[in-house]
Amino acid sequence: MSFKRYIGPKVQSARWQKYIISPYPYLFLEKVARLWRPGKLTRHVRISVQCGLRLLRLAYGRSRPVVWTNVYTPPELIWAMGGIPLMPEVIAAVAADLGWSNNFLQSAEGTWYSTDLCSFHRCALGMAVARVLPRPDVIVATSHLCDGAVKFLEMAGRMYGCPYYLLHIPYRDDNYSRSWLAGELAALSQELKPLLPSSEREISLVAGNVNSAREQMLAVNELRRNVPAPWRGDEALGRVVMFLNMLGARETVDFYRTLRQELEYRVKKGLPVAPEQKYRLLWLHFKPFYANSLMDLLECKRGGVIAFEEVNAVTWDRLSLEDWWGSMAARILTNPLWGPGERRVDLAMKLVCEYKIDGVIHFSHWGCRQSTGMVSLFREAFGREKIPFLNLEGDCVDPRNFMEGQSATRVESFLEILEPKGV
Repeated sequence: MSFKRYIGPKVQSARWQKYIISPYPYLFLEKVARLWRPGKLTRHVRISVQCGLRLLRLAYGRSRPVVWTNVYTPPELIWAMGGIPLMPEVIAAVAADLGWSNNFLQSAEGTWYSTDLCSFHRCALGMAVARVLPRPDVIVATSHLCDGAVKFLEMAGRMYGCPYYLLHIPYRDDNYSRSWLAGELAALSQELKPLLPSSEREISLVAGNVNSAREQMLAVNELRRNVPAPWRGDEALGRVVMFLNMLGARETVDFYRTLRQELEYRVKKGLPVAPEQKYRLLWLHFKPFYANSLMDLLECKRGGVIAFEEVNAVTWDRLSLEDWWGSMAARILTNPLWGPGERRVDLAMKLVCEYKIDGVIHFSHWGCRQSTGMVSLFREAFGREKIPFLNLEGDCVDPRNFMEGQSATRVESFLEILEPKGV
C-alpha cells in the first residue's frame, strides 16, 4: 500500500492532525530529504520538496509571523516584510496531490459551504474548519484575479480573529495605476510595521533572490522552446508552487538554477522527456492535482507533450531597490490574467508562436468564473488563426467533479484532429 493511500483516511483523526500541525515532523522529513540522492536529472525535485517542508516547518513553528494571502499576490512582498507567506489555495493543491482533499472538502460541506464554490477554497475552508492550517497572524488579500479568494480570506479572518487587509488592484496597467498601487503597498507596509518590521537589508536580499530566480526562469523557458521538449508539462504545472508561494526565498533560485542545468543537459544530449512527441500543446490554467491518468495519457501514450503553460510565463521586469514599491506595483499589474481579456489572449497567441504549438487545451476548473469566462474569447481568437482548441472541463482539487473517462475520450479525439499538424 502506498504512503498516500495509507495516510489519506487518517488525516481526519485527532491523533494524525496533531502531527500535521507540529513543526517537528517537517524538520524530521527535511533531514531525511537531505539523505535522498536523486538521479542526475531529478535534483530539482529534491530542492522543491525540501523547500515545501521548510515552509511548513516555519509556518507551524511560528518562528516568524504567518501571513495568509491569495495566489498571484507576490510572495516576495511578504518575505521582504519578514513574514512567512502562506497561500491556502496552494496548500489545497498539495492536499489534493496527497489524496487528502476529499476529507477536507467534506468537512467544508458538512458546515454548509456550497459545493458551487471553487474547490481550492472549499478544501482550504475544510482545513481551516479542522484547524490543520498554520494559524495566520494577519491576512492580506488582493482584489485581482479571483473574487472567491477575497471572500474566503475575509471569512478566514473572522474564523481566526486576526487582522484582514484588502489591497484594491487597479483594472488597467498605466502610470497612474502603478503610482496609486505603489502608494497603497507602501501604506500597507507602514500599517503592518509593528508586526512585520521590514528592513532595507531584508528587501535587498529578497529583491536579489527574485531577480536571480527570474533570470533562471527565463533561461528555463528558453530551453523549453527546444524540439523535442525537455520537460513534461505535467511536472511543470506541479512545480508552479515554487513560483507562486516561494519566489523571494533563496531556495527558489537554487531550484530554477538546478532545473536549468538539467534541461541544458537533456537538450545537449538529445534526451527528450517523452520518446514520442508528435503534438506540441499549450496548456491554459492549472491542472487536476489529484491522482488521475489523463496527463500520462496525454504526454506518454498518445504522442502529445505539453510544451508550455501560461502560468509559467515570466511577464514582469526586474525589481528595483531604488523604486521598490513602484516595481512591486508593476509586477502585479503586468499579470496578463488580470485586466482586459485581450491581454491573456495576446499572451497565449505569443506562446503559440514561440513554442511551435500545434494545439491548445484550456482546463476549465469548476467554479472558476475568472478563467472559464475567457473560453469564448479563446475559441474565437484561435478559430481565426486555425489553431485547434479544446475546452476541457474538470476540477483541479475535487476528483468528484472530474469525469476521467469522458475527458480521456475528448483528449484522444482532439489529438486525432491534430494528426495533419503533427510535429
